[in-house]
Amino acid sequence: MLSERSKLSLCQFLALLPRDVLHILFQKHGLPPDGIKSDMFGFFPGLLDLLPERIGAASPEQLHELISEVIRTQSDLRSWVSPEERYDQRFFDMVHCFRLDGYGLDSRGLIPVDPTIEGTANIEDDLSAEVRQSGLPEGDEVLGRLDSSAGAFRQTPPDFNACLSNARVALQTLATAISRARRPEHPGTFDETSWGQVLAYLRSSGLITTEEEAGLAGVFRFVSPGAHRPLGPDETEMARLGRSLVASMCYFLVKRFNS
Repeated sequence: MLSERSKLSLCQFLALLPRDVLHILFQKHGLPPDGIKSDMFGFFPGLLDLLPERIGAASPEQLHELISEVIRTQSDLRSWVSPEERYDQRFFDMVHCFRLDGYGLDSRGLIPVDPTIEGTANIEDDLSAEVRQSGLPEGDEVLGRLDSSAGAFRQTPPDFNACLSNARVALQTLATAISRARRPEHPGTFDETSWGQVLAYLRSSGLITTEEEAGLAGVFRFVSPGAHRPLGPDETEMARLGRSLVASMCYFLVKRFNS
């Protein structure tokens, strides 16, 4: 399923299209077209105010079909936007958001890079909710680092080193914050600047097992500088994979902490 970030990027892209074209697209794929041309009083509500609610309420199937048509008819849609550079910039951002969610593109539309993601909630939306629920003072910093990681992936040209570095810092910040929060009830000493000692404390204090410690350590090494050179998949896919692994580990840690 698409993340909130991808849905908002889709809204920004669709807002470039003429209202008549957008109205037909919505009708064609079963989304309510009310207000796209005008509301019941003849006014034209701002598309960036209207679209997030409509896209957010659409089913995954409706979004998939809508996006598939957008991809199949790029040349036609691009001709409606002036200057065309605006179309290119918004389309580029939307595609990179999809890639962060684990989707690639072909002539038919969206295709899952990882077939296990179909039908599952996006991990980053769940992660954001869990981090906010945790009440950790460093929660905003963790989410900010993940946003910076996504921004580096989407920028032109992409900065894959910054993407993975920010993701790594998010994971270390979260683990350290959880360790600090647990210490009053689970006494122990560790160097807060040492990733190894933070992990060892989380294990010795009973939050994670030895096997889980090894998994967290492995993901950290994978996204550390110099450890993410492409070995088969291209650099874009390696960066997406590393960031996805970090997001999953962050979700695992904060979910375990909250429970």
